[in-house]
Amino acid sequence: MILVAVGVIASLYYLYYVHPQSTTSTSSTVTTSLTTTSSTLLVDPSRIDLELFVSSVDGVEEFRNIAVINAETVDSLLLRPLDIKTDGLSSISMSGRALLESSNNTYTINMPCILSLNVSCPRITAVIPGYDAPLRVEPGRYLLSVELSWSEARGRGRVYLSISPRAYDAVIIYLGSYQPEDTSGWITAKGSTRSYALLVDKTEAPAGRSGYGQFTVHAWVFEAAGEEYKKFRLELTSLETGKTAAVLEVPVKKQGPNYQALLLVKAKPGEYLLRITSPVSLELRLRVGH
Repeated sequence: MILVAVGVIASLYYLYYVHPQSTTSTSSTVTTSLTTTSSTLLVDPSRIDLELFVSSVDGVEEFRNIAVINAETVDSLLLRPLDIKTDGLSSISMSGRALLESSNNTYTINMPCILSLNVSCPRITAVIPGYDAPLRVEPGRYLLSVELSWSEARGRGRVYLSISPRAYDAVIIYLGSYQPEDTSGWITAKGSTRSYALLVDKTEAPAGRSGYGQFTVHAWVFEAAGEEYKKFRLELTSLETGKTAAVLEVPVKKQGPNYQALLLVKAKPGEYLLRITSPVSLELRLRVGH
């Protein structure tokens, strides 16, 4: 009896300490051969790498809960392929669909024609929020799932796909038609008057952990007699390249005697010119440091 007891204890010690039981991750659910770059959820990734094995002419593959994207405040997302490679395939057409789910909100982003190798891939010409232009999302902790579908595949091989969830250099996000509680210490654009103004909480900001600096912007126009302002148009231009980095047209509401908009500007390191071009013309210089 003593020898049997010693044998049982030794076996348990080996199983749970010397050779612990393997664990499996729920970061993705798939139906065919699939490899992701990590066995755990990636939190706020700047890049998501997927690997897909294709052995049929057409098919669908789902990557469930492969990343967590945190939006601490109102934010924008733009999902774009950063890098696509194929191995062993002579032709394929591939599209995708992303699903973002939090406890309060759900967003679906269609991603047509991610890959077109030796075949055509027609798509709608309309701008798709989240794929062609940034999509505004409410604050939350979002689980990201991606579904990939393909057709006209020839051969057997793999597709390597990298996606960025924030694939923009700069973005202007509309927060609402209201005035901040306190704008003391804010910088006012030259040319502002008692009838209209453009203000920012600061003109220089460091790039945070996300790689973006951010500024809070307030634009307002006094309602002149007989005038009605339905939209504000704002532009952000890179002073280094001369290219327009972001454009936003927002419908505005009258609050008291003014039409106004509160906005958030996020940008990668560099120098920018922020302008409101309609219904008035004002501008400010912004700088994001490394």
